[in-house]
Amino acid sequence: MARNYHLDPGYMTVPEANKMVLTMLRITNQDDKTHYRKILSAAKKGQLGGKKYGTRMYQVRKKDIEEYAINCLQEEQIKLFDIEVVDNLDTIHAQSKLPTIDQKTAGNIHYYLRYLRFHDIISEDTYGEGEKKLIMRLKIKELNLKE
Repeated sequence: MARNYHLDPGYMTVPEANKMVLTMLRITNQDDKTHYRKILSAAKKGQLGGKKYGTRMYQVRKKDIEEYAINCLQEEQIKLFDIEVVDNLDTIHAQSKLPTIDQKTAGNIHYYLRYLRFHDIISEDTYGEGEKKLIMRLKIKELNLKE
């Protein structure tokens, strides 16, 4: 049974903050301590609205934890979907940096492009450019794109 502490209004304990961050980031391992350690060290430094509660506990501001979780989610999305669209594919082919790809790989790339476009991570123009360049890199002349 969890203990209830008489914290300041708008504040929560570090373990509660950790659970909130794990829930917002959809991390299934609820015993994950990576964010707990980050939140605790930030609270000890006075960041995230952190201040001492009693002799051994720290409390953090709920709004700051929500902002922290949103920033972590945005950083995770950027790391997962960091793509670079090149201007001129012919110069890259001349340098032989990009080999041609098979149909299965192209299908996976197209699926991810559609996902990024659906969630408005990339623009419609970037999506169109990516599709054009994907077709240019195929080993076969025709790609069976699933809609």
